[in-house]
Amino acid sequence: MTTPREPAHGPLPAVLDDGGVYLPPSVAFAFWKPLRDSLARHRADGGHIRPEVVAAMDVLRASAYAHMCDPEQDKRTSRDDPDRTDLVTTGELAGRLGVTGFHVRRLAAAAGITRVAHGRWALEDADRLAELRRTRS
Repeated sequence: MTTPREPAHGPLPAVLDDGGVYLPPSVAFAFWKPLRDSLARHRADGGHIRPEVVAAMDVLRASAYAHMCDPEQDKRTSRDDPDRTDLVTTGELAGRLGVTGFHVRRLAAAAGITRVAHGRWALEDADRLAELRRTRS
């Protein structure tokens, strides 16, 4: 019996010894985006999302964006990789908020929002930060 070969881009998805699941970063976006959209519809209908599901979604998102922002990203050709418009640069966010890039980072830290990669912010986090700034002004 032969075992499946590990692909050149990393390990295959797997069930861990404790029953958890490993998903390689290259597939995280393909799972995260439709799940995010589905959970958003569930919330809009008045549903509640369990904290462990929210935590899992945060991990999927972090993995997806880390993979997308990897310098090797341009060498991959996956139709499931996120479009670069899903991220906002610090400069773009600073312009949107009318502050400096340094102040963007301070505001984000105060709100518990972190970058997904160096100088890159998730669009929904940028929207949330803009909303917080608008309601506090």
